[in-house]
Amino acid sequence: MLTRQNRNTILIAVAIFVVTQTFIFASIPNNTDRDSVAILVKSGTGLWEIADKLKKNGLIRYPSLFVLCSLAYRGRLLAGEYELRKDMSIIEIVAKMGRGERNIYVLKILEGHNLYNIAEMAEKSGIMGSDEFLRLARDPGFLKRLGIKADSLEGYLPPDTYYYSREISTDHFIERIVKKTFKNFAKEDIKRGMENLKFDTHKTLILASIIEKEARLKEEKPVISAVFHNRLKQGMSLDADPTVIYGTGNFNGPITRSDLSTPTPYNTYKFPGLPKGPICNPDRNSIMAALYPASVDYLYFVSKNDGTHVFSKDMNDHNRYVAMYQRAKNAKKQ
Repeated sequence: MLTRQNRNTILIAVAIFVVTQTFIFASIPNNTDRDSVAILVKSGTGLWEIADKLKKNGLIRYPSLFVLCSLAYRGRLLAGEYELRKDMSIIEIVAKMGRGERNIYVLKILEGHNLYNIAEMAEKSGIMGSDEFLRLARDPGFLKRLGIKADSLEGYLPPDTYYYSREISTDHFIERIVKKTFKNFAKEDIKRGMENLKFDTHKTLILASIIEKEARLKEEKPVISAVFHNRLKQGMSLDADPTVIYGTGNFNGPITRSDLSTPTPYNTYKFPGLPKGPICNPDRNSIMAALYPASVDYLYFVSKNDGTHVFSKDMNDHNRYVAMYQRAKNAKKQ
């Protein structure tokens, strides 16, 4: 008769044997084929469902063995899109999913990018097609869900670098980006500036987007903002070339007389006040400049062709500066 000590020894030996054999078996690749398969695991997907998907794609043979090996990570495999090879073992697959080594897509939104730029970047990065992005950015139901009372997301996608993983839908990814704008606008300095000017979020983003396109230097943004504020107070048209370009969609080449005469809701030469909506996605500096303009009485500015501007208070000085720097610009082309 076996003693209790002997029984325990046998049970331990059997357990060690089973674990060892399981580990060895799970270490053997299912296939010698090195082809890759993209496996998408949505949030909330169960272990057995993951195992079945892996089996259907020829990555494993025994779902129960996969589930057993996942216990090494307490059964907590991270959702996401995984690039898995058919010559990987179960242990390698579990380790990759347990560590969350999933495909990550990067969307970089630069200061001054508009929806068309972002759509192009979204397609290049593999997140979504440009047409799909533009449809979503203009979808009335999506805009209503986000609380945006406008006809697009223009202006509401703050410049930054964003990381996307496919366990969430693209609309939720874009929603997260938009929420950053509302979080920024909840800050006290921005709220105070809007209250003082009686601006809302949309109006602030419109003016900030124009400043973003007009100013290259951070130091000039409050001064350019002051020019626009002064013109608004006097009922003057803003005469901002970037808004005209946005309205016509003629982003390639210099602005033309035809562009200036084209009646769009963004042609600030044709009517006084702000255009229909933002023309790009401004950074925080432009937003702060829109809300806190410099204390100057300038009404005009013209580019000096080096990224800076010269400002003036009356039309005569402005016309003189325009002629001066236009001649210099033409001379450089010759």
